[in-house]
Amino acid sequence: MIASPPVWLPLAVSEHGVNREFIPDKQLNALLWLEPSLDEMLQIAWHQITSSAALDRAKQIGDAGELFIVASLRHAGLSVSHVAKFSDAFGYDIEVRNPFPQKIEVKATGPRTMGEFFLSRNEFTACQKHPDEWRLVQVVFTSAAFITKQLDISHVACVNEMDAVAIISLIPPDTEHFSWQESARLRTPDEPWQPWQLPFDPDFTIPGFA
Repeated sequence: MIASPPVWLPLAVSEHGVNREFIPDKQLNALLWLEPSLDEMLQIAWHQITSSAALDRAKQIGDAGELFIVASLRHAGLSVSHVAKFSDAFGYDIEVRNPFPQKIEVKATGPRTMGEFFLSRNEFTACQKHPDEWRLVQVVFTSAAFITKQLDISHVACVNEMDAVAIISLIPPDTEHFSWQESARLRTPDEPWQPWQLPFDPDFTIPGFA
């Protein structure tokens, strides 16, 4: 479990416990002999692999979300630059030049953490600097996306977006009791989110997380 962790482990296990619905039935049945200690052992394995492996997996999921949004924008005929491929310094991942400028920060997640994301100080600075252009888009992948070998639009549960004004309203100002470090974790209410309006490229596919 630790030497070769299954792809579903980061989705099914968290610091809050084990959600068995994200464990494929066949693999769950093969683990049931570990009862009644199964959940405890899964959490032990999760804690040991989350440090570096979670960072790698989070980047893989984030990159996939960016690629789906880039494909959607290009499918709509927009002029797009995937700036995150060159540097993280921009404070956003995608720049749309025509027909009107947009600076898009993409976050990607699974269904269990929908509406949650980490925002870096640099991203928030860009949000404040370009309030009319900057926006955050969250790609929510289905649970099936984490065990497939190839991702397509069927593995995207939904895509929502939030504008800069809504983001800024959620962030408290720096005080003597609060100040930014490298990033902040946000758990947002439903109200600021709006559904992504552009269709996805029906032919777009990329390698899966498995």
